[in-house]
Amino acid sequence: MSNSIRAAMAPMGPVHVRLTSFVRGDAKGPGIGIMNAPTAAEARAELHRVARVAGADKVVSVAADYRRAALAGGTTSTQWRIDVQAWGTAMAPVKVEPSEQPEEQRAQDADKTKDQAKDQDAARKAQDARGDAQDTAEQAKSREVAAVEQAAAPRVEAAPQPAAPASAPSVETASVTTTQSAPAPSAPPAAQR
Repeated sequence: MSNSIRAAMAPMGPVHVRLTSFVRGDAKGPGIGIMNAPTAAEARAELHRVARVAGADKVVSVAADYRRAALAGGTTSTQWRIDVQAWGTAMAPVKVEPSEQPEEQRAQDADKTKDQAKDQDAARKAQDARGDAQDTAEQAKSREVAAVEQAAAPRVEAAPQPAAPASAPSVETASVTTTQSAPAPSAPPAAQR
């Protein structure tokens, strides 16, 4: 059993790289120190780069193959084809998804949500009660103002009428009661009274 700090790795799939080059050499093979001929080490390095681009962390089971073949021969030089292949399996860390929570944890979460819902309901009720109390206070003030206005209105109507001369009481004066300060149009002008 392995105790490692790194997460477990899962295979992503095979990775394959092939490098090809054409070089000139003599009948014995390509010349020594040819700069453009690929090597097995270059193929392995390219294999790891390709795997990283694909999202892998590393490549396992790496293998390489170096092949050369003479294509055309002349009197002084031969053209060689060099193929280098490398392959392996790309590995990436396993993405651990959270497993289902135990029953106790689910029950605690359910209790928390219920408590939060109760708290929200209580807060709403308290706010509604405050709003109702403010409404009733405003309604009481408006009732008081209306009562004061109503009490003031009869006092204006109860103001004494100008006294008519005692010698000639007018019938119209007794029958007309107005709350306006101007005399009614049907009343005789003040000079005729």
